[in-house]
Amino acid sequence: MLELRRQAFHILLGVGLVVLLNFNIIDLTDLFVVFIFGVIISIFSSRYKIPVIEWFLENFDRKNSKIRGQGVLTCFFGAMVVLLFFEKNIALASILILTLGDSFCHLGKLGKLKYPFSDKRFVEGLIIGIIVATLGALIFVSFLQAFFGSLIAMFVESLDLKIYNVEIDDNILIPLIAGIVMSLI
Repeated sequence: MLELRRQAFHILLGVGLVVLLNFNIIDLTDLFVVFIFGVIISIFSSRYKIPVIEWFLENFDRKNSKIRGQGVLTCFFGAMVVLLFFEKNIALASILILTLGDSFCHLGKLGKLKYPFSDKRFVEGLIIGIIVATLGALIFVSFLQAFFGSLIAMFVESLDLKIYNVEIDDNILIPLIAGIVMSLI
């Protein structure tokens, strides 16, 4: 049940960010300020119980996270990276690929075909994630960009990549890979 709540929150956060960015209600500077504020809250919430923040962390944060609110922080960081390095439409499409692809691929846990590169994933989840991410990205980029950006980003995310034995967070990896692929196309 926690994972379903987390994915619903992930979708609301990502779509909300894209809407606010698309209509120029917020920009990269605003995201940076919110990110810094989030880091401060994360540090304080690891020492003190902040009433509303604690409720969100209890209901949406993974219990094994080393950093409180890690998912939200890395989502904002991933959004900042793509906004910094790519043109706006590609950045927004990249955020939607993260938001929709990563969230919907969890539906594949009901699947039967084990993914060959991961013990925790199923082929059905990868396919669902690619389809939904492509549909979302189509709002901002061409079909080829949306499809190949989604396909390659979701495939790379499913590999559980590590640097120095530390897993690379998919909230940073997915939009970055998607942005690179869509820019190249």
